[in-house]
Amino acid sequence: MKVLFLTLVLGLVCSSQEIPAEPHHSEISGEWRTHYIASSNTEKTGENGPFNVYLRSIKFNDKGDSLVFHFFVKNNGACTESSVSGRRIANNVYVAEYAGANEFHFILVSDDGLIVNSENVDEAGNRTRLVGLLGKEDEVDDHDLERFLEEVRKLGIPEENIVDFTKGDGCQAQ
Repeated sequence: MKVLFLTLVLGLVCSSQEIPAEPHHSEISGEWRTHYIASSNTEKTGENGPFNVYLRSIKFNDKGDSLVFHFFVKNNGACTESSVSGRRIANNVYVAEYAGANEFHFILVSDDGLIVNSENVDEAGNRTRLVGLLGKEDEVDDHDLERFLEEVRKLGIPEENIVDFTKGDGCQAQ
């Protein structure tokens, strides 16, 4: 009986941490803008942090097994263009090197809303959980925002750790 109960508990824990079904790469490839980023370490997403990024696009190759993020990082008031390449290692699991090692997956919440759920391990071995809400439009859909907040809560990231990029893109002219 104890074994059956333990199996049930482990099954529930594992199922609650499943990676969402993989959206087709053609649904993700294209122009995107950063709306919000939440982080378990605000130094990573705050001013001059490596994840205080102004995304411009995500482009997949034809097979969907590699991608490139094109973005700007604002450091000391200056916007610097950058890009990061990543590769698919499993169903909806990708890895990229940027400010350490990153593993991430996508949750397509609408035609215009995309959540990127990531874990960063920096050069010092520090782990940071990040959740980003990206959009194709300037306006944030209420459903997309609520779905983003659900992800943030699920990961135990305090809502005060959310950086709002909707108030104006500091790198608009680029």
